[in-house]
Amino acid sequence: MIPRHMDYFISCDWGTSNFRLRLVKTSSLEILHEHRTDHGVRAVFQQYSNQNNLSQVDFFAEYLAKQVRTLPHPHQQQLVVLSGMASSNIGLMELEYAEMPFDLSGKGLHWKRTTLENGLDILLVSGVKCQTGMMRGEEVQAIGMESCLQDHHQGILILPGTHSKHITFEKGAFTDLKTFMTGELFDIISSKSILANSVSESPWNGERERSFVEGLLTGADGKMTAGLFGIRAKHVIENASRENNYYLLSGMLIGDELLGLKTSNIPIFIAATGRLALLYQLAVKTLLGEERLISLGDSNLEKALLIGQRKILMLHGE
Repeated sequence: MIPRHMDYFISCDWGTSNFRLRLVKTSSLEILHEHRTDHGVRAVFQQYSNQNNLSQVDFFAEYLAKQVRTLPHPHQQQLVVLSGMASSNIGLMELEYAEMPFDLSGKGLHWKRTTLENGLDILLVSGVKCQTGMMRGEEVQAIGMESCLQDHHQGILILPGTHSKHITFEKGAFTDLKTFMTGELFDIISSKSILANSVSESPWNGERERSFVEGLLTGADGKMTAGLFGIRAKHVIENASRENNYYLLSGMLIGDELLGLKTSNIPIFIAATGRLALLYQLAVKTLLGEERLISLGDSNLEKALLIGQRKILMLHGE
């Protein structure tokens, strides 16, 4: 049974680039109110660095309090559960990373309950690290997907994004993590390198799929670096379309990311929505075999963070 003082909580997902608050009914995870801004921790930290009046904690706390005041007045005093980059050294308050392994239930993660000077009651969740990677925020999503993973003895949960995460789990625990800069590399190469004039974003279709698969096979064959300039050559010499090249580049980078998974047979869980989900699902089917692919539905992904934050809330109350 949920204690009465925990009937509601404020979910805060404070990432590098974005900020999101949601007023949540704890029992059902019904979202009663939502508020978003583009002031991720990077932007707020930059603003903090340009002033000398407030400490880092107080500056971030002031911004958080201002956003909480956009929620319905009767619920502005609810406990705020924060995950993401808020616990980093450029965030509200730095917390030490937890070490892998950690349990699918959330046990083994680090968090801190405190009341800020402005009166906000917060439960701040830290990240997780191991020798091959680190993450802040994705660990809360991961424990929120326990019900989708628990029937499998082992697997790899892939969370695509700017820094794609591959989280290995077995016997009820997350045991390993690898981080890939796939999304960031794509952004840099497609906008700031010599290839910027040879690629152009476009809708997905059959022609784009052929280019994407071509890129996948190049990347998964360990030839991504050698193949990148070929994108420029295709555009200049062969008059290849910039739109097709956009997906050729994407395929090379994702193929390179998945290269290390070719040597095992364990299931691959793709936790993504929209075009990213489509691309990673096709990549796994093409390179690793359709039998290894398990796609997590949009509804599971949408609630994963809230489920994970509720788990931390309940563990804190034990």
